[in-house]
Amino acid sequence: MFTARQLAHADPAGTDPWVAWLGVWPVPLALGLTTLAVLWFPDGRLPSRGWRPVLVAAAVLTAVSCLLSALWPVGYAAAGVSVPHPLADGSPEAVTTLWRVVATPSFVALQLLWVPALVTRWRTGRSGRELGWLLSAVAVAAVALAVGLLVAGSPRAGLLAACSVPLAAGLAVVHGRQTAVRSALSWLSRSGPDAGRLPADLAEAVARALAADGARVWIGSEGVLRVAGAWPEADPTPDASSLPALAAGPGAGVHPVLRDGRVTGALEVVRAAPLSRSEGRLLAELASQAALVVEHVSLAALIDGQRRAGHLDSLTPRERQVLELIARGMSNAAICAELHLSIKTVEPLVGAVFTKLGLHADSASNRRVLAALEYLRAGS
Repeated sequence: MFTARQLAHADPAGTDPWVAWLGVWPVPLALGLTTLAVLWFPDGRLPSRGWRPVLVAAAVLTAVSCLLSALWPVGYAAAGVSVPHPLADGSPEAVTTLWRVVATPSFVALQLLWVPALVTRWRTGRSGRELGWLLSAVAVAAVALAVGLLVAGSPRAGLLAACSVPLAAGLAVVHGRQTAVRSALSWLSRSGPDAGRLPADLAEAVARALAADGARVWIGSEGVLRVAGAWPEADPTPDASSLPALAAGPGAGVHPVLRDGRVTGALEVVRAAPLSRSEGRLLAELASQAALVVEHVSLAALIDGQRRAGHLDSLTPRERQVLELIARGMSNAAICAELHLSIKTVEPLVGAVFTKLGLHADSASNRRVLAALEYLRAGS
């Protein structure tokens, strides 16, 4: 049932004024939400804290534009709508001026804002494939905006093309997440036959799947953990730590590696932004793989075999003393201070320990960790 005012304002072609109104005033809202999607792409966070004022300004401009367009027919001409406005016969001069000064330029400003936002994301070196999807949609919208302004003097074409940006963002996020999950959960099938490389390979898989700067695979108990594999490779190797210390550290996320209800290690993700819920679930899946790989496939099998071979029996008393200090997480420099020896004396002793235990140099495995576990599992 229409009011007399609505019937009087009915378009000769039969278009209802309220239908036309619903097709005009939400345009600034759609553009504002699109800007929000670009700023928060792809992980639901701003590129940095410095973008918060930009987000607030964009929200204010969007709110003002929506309010003006909803109450007065200021956006009808640009949208090519000739149907009367259902709430007002015309626009006061002050409203028209405010629309011309605030709303129209904001349309262009918000779309131009997408470019530096995406460039900032691109410079982080993450989500390159997803950004490529979004950049393509943004480029199309930018070209449509420029052509519309130059040819028709209206941002209408750019506004319509902007509708493809959220769609491209959604498709990119879904595709990127599926790719990350598939890559992360199938990394073992891509690994080589060298069991000693598995911890480092797992660390790389974790880092790449979670768009992190790095990742570490720790082994041990809840109170004493040592790095078994890291990506990128760390030099020097981080000191021994504990699960509570890792959880309280600067890392983005730490998940314990459990086996039969006990802590046998941990996965640590190194990046500035905290993990989202979906990323946390993916890290938990990888921790389940780590429990199998680190304890059963790689380190446990290697160390148990060495223990059965009685390699510790071949160590001299001084070498066993050095091995004990290695098991306590000491570096070569710390061993020098503890034993009051020079580095030229300690380094050959450490090398001799590694050689007698059959732990050959390998950038992908941590010989100090393996040697420490050899000592501890042998009951020395």
